[in-house]
Amino acid sequence: MKKIKGLLIMMMLLVLTACGSNQTEEVDTVETQETEEREEKEEVKIFGVFDSQTLDGEKVTEDIFSEAELTMVNIWGTFCGPCISEMPDLGEISREYADKGFQIIGLLSDVNEPGDETALQIVNETKADYRHIVASEDLIINVLQYVSAVPTTIFVDEEGNMVGQIYSGSRDKESWELIINQCLVEVR
Repeated sequence: MKKIKGLLIMMMLLVLTACGSNQTEEVDTVETQETEEREEKEEVKIFGVFDSQTLDGEKVTEDIFSEAELTMVNIWGTFCGPCISEMPDLGEISREYADKGFQIIGLLSDVNEPGDETALQIVNETKADYRHIVASEDLIINVLQYVSAVPTTIFVDEEGNMVGQIYSGSRDKESWELIINQCLVEVR
C-alpha cells in the first residue's frame, strides 16, 4: 500500500510539473509571437521628410500620407510603356477605393518641375486622375536613389511607414486589388 501511495504521489507531481511546463511553453510562445509581430511592424519610413509639388503645382509634404489609412505610391516615368499601360487601371482603383481609407499617389521619376506637358498629357489620356508628385531633391535622396526600375510601387500607412513589400513591375487591376485589400487588412 505504501508503494502505491508513493507511486501515486510521484505521478501527481509529474502531472503537475508537466502542466506547469506546458503553461510556461504557451506563455513563452505567446511572448515570442508578440516579439516577432513587433519586429515585423517595425517602422520603415522610406520616404522620410520631404517637400515637393504635385504635377499641378500644389505643395506637398510627407503629411500627404495622413490623408488615408493606406497610400499606394506608384513610381513611374514618362518614358515607361508598362507604367503608362497600368495607369488606366490605377485610375479606376483610385476612384473605386476613395471611400475605403485608400489613396494612390503617382511619383514621377523623371520629372522635377510641375506642369510638364508630357506627364500631364499621359495623366489626362490614361484618366489616372489621382495626384502625381514631381521628383524633388528630398524624394530623390530619400527614395528614388534606391529605385532601379519603373514602375515600382510602395505602400505606406498614414504615418508614412512602409506596409508590406516593394513591388517592381506593372500589374493588372485584379492583381493590384488583391494586394491593396491585403495591405488594408494589415493597417487596420
